[in-house]
Amino acid sequence: MVSIIIRGKNGHYLTTQCVASIMENTEVGTYRLIIVDDGSDPAYDYPCDYAVRVPSCHGAVTATNLGLGVALQLKDAPYILVLDNDTEIPSGDSSWLERFVGELEEDPKTAAIGATTSFAKGAQHALACPETYTADWNDESRGGTKANPQVAEFVSFAVLMRRDAIARTGFWDEQYNPGNYEDTDYAVQLRLAGWEIRVARSVYIHHRGHSTFGDDIVNLLESNGMKFVQKWGPGHLWDLGLLPTQALVQAVKFREGRQ
Repeated sequence: MVSIIIRGKNGHYLTTQCVASIMENTEVGTYRLIIVDDGSDPAYDYPCDYAVRVPSCHGAVTATNLGLGVALQLKDAPYILVLDNDTEIPSGDSSWLERFVGELEEDPKTAAIGATTSFAKGAQHALACPETYTADWNDESRGGTKANPQVAEFVSFAVLMRRDAIARTGFWDEQYNPGNYEDTDYAVQLRLAGWEIRVARSVYIHHRGHSTFGDDIVNLLESNGMKFVQKWGPGHLWDLGLLPTQALVQAVKFREGRQ
């Protein structure tokens, strides 16, 4: 059983498509659907098992935490999938969720595993997957099997997580509202707690991207990137392979200005 959380604000057409794609391509009885409406006008009204409606917008991070709060109460569902409302399951791919869980279960240390798509940064971008995995597929330490290597972070447009890992690690940091860098921040928390992160190389999910934040995305990336660096420290993030490029540039300029 998987608890699927869809969070969103407005974008009713997108949410309709997302919900329909899940219901059309996923076996009944393998999931529960939790929809979090972050102050939409009009409010969401979609078929689901649990609906959380917030009268005014609090941000995507708070919406995620509200969904996680519901999912953590469902103890018969050991997995939690967080989805953006601008995602769709490819038509006819009826085994996508089974494969998603299967790749998460390949290694008991994996706490979170992201889907691939054509709109994402890093290892979850479909064009990056061959380069990401080829070098590590013949890992002799795993008996010569095609190991699914670790990655530094995940993009939460579609990320499957262990319920137990979330219960131990806690909720996402709401200082990043309305959104961006909260998923990278949570990746740090999971890794520091001893968990690992991977990409589900067999799972592709359509993702439109930037449907909620629009033109604000550049400013959010910059401001939340600085919050991220201030929280963890550039040295720590460098060791984790997660120092944002703009933060490194600013650090170099600051150093040069003092010389």
